[in-house]
Amino acid sequence: MKIALVHMRHAYAGGTELFINQLAPYLVNQGHEVTIICRSHEAAPAPGVRFVALKSFAIGKAMRMWRFAKAVENHLRHHEYDLVYGLGKTWSHDLIRIGGGTHKSFQLSTYGKEKHRLKDIVTRRIEAKALKPGAYRHVVANSEKTKRELVKDYQVPADQITVIHNAVDTSRFNREQHRDAAGALREKLGLKSSTFLYLFLGSGYQRKGLDIALKAFASALQPHPDSHLAIVGYDSNQGEYEALARSLNIERHVSFLGGRRDPEVCYAAADCYVLPTRYEPFGYSVIEALASGVPVITSRQCGASEVVHSEVASVLDAEAPPEHWGEAMIHWQKQTGSRLHERCCQQVEALAVEQVMQRNTEALLKVALEKRGA
Repeated sequence: MKIALVHMRHAYAGGTELFINQLAPYLVNQGHEVTIICRSHEAAPAPGVRFVALKSFAIGKAMRMWRFAKAVENHLRHHEYDLVYGLGKTWSHDLIRIGGGTHKSFQLSTYGKEKHRLKDIVTRRIEAKALKPGAYRHVVANSEKTKRELVKDYQVPADQITVIHNAVDTSRFNREQHRDAAGALREKLGLKSSTFLYLFLGSGYQRKGLDIALKAFASALQPHPDSHLAIVGYDSNQGEYEALARSLNIERHVSFLGGRRDPEVCYAAADCYVLPTRYEPFGYSVIEALASGVPVITSRQCGASEVVHSEVASVLDAEAPPEHWGEAMIHWQKQTGSRLHERCCQQVEALAVEQVMQRNTEALLKVALEKRGA
């Protein structure tokens, strides 16, 4: 089949970009002809994957989004594909995947209101066009959380939504494979072999709940002073969180590492992963941590909480008091050992790339057959 994957940006950073770079090679290996329709791109994720770059003149993010969506619409009028898989910010597709939640729910959960900046207005207009009746044959959501948002915000019929959780590269996120690099990272942080290391990883500290993690860590540190919190990721307001750590008198036990390109090493160095996010449609980092043999503490507002089990994870409400999060952190200090690492890895076996891409391909083929028979 001739399959088009549509997304404004092809790159090697970002959740949707990661999904494209997993799906495109899988489809090529299954014998399909794959085209990525985008505005900009990096090197192809596999031999045989081709690009169509639609880069019309635009000033500012809002205009870029709208112009790209219009360019895709025009391109598809003049080019035939057996199936068009939209991956966000366009309205021309047979099948659409919503991997970042709806923009309305994102704004309400993150800011407590809908913002009216031009880029937000344009994003909502594109999303509304993409999800109006007749604009799609089927919708893929990456979590039940996202599915509920689609039903609530756009009245998408529940029976027209298939939930397929995100995939994790279990060969990359492998604790044993990165043992030496993880040891070097712990040594760089000045940690003893007995020091229990918590990890927070993500950019956008407010949404991902770093303030909650810091307050919880302060609570957990009192009975367990031989512990440390490593923070990986970017935020323009990092100084505020460093000040919070000082005010909690935990700055000697906290390291801000900035952005890193080796999350697999960070997970391998850690003993527990903490993500008290206030809004997360799925959360790749949760399953990456588990694949690395690391137990997880996260919130019910994180879509990935749907795929974890109490044997390897604690799930709390994001608004729970910090001391409750601290109790969860203390709990995992008592649960170490190789058996725990094995259980964490087993938890995400069904989310390995091959299995998840197979489920996506089955959804694609089903819609393609329906389209052919229409």
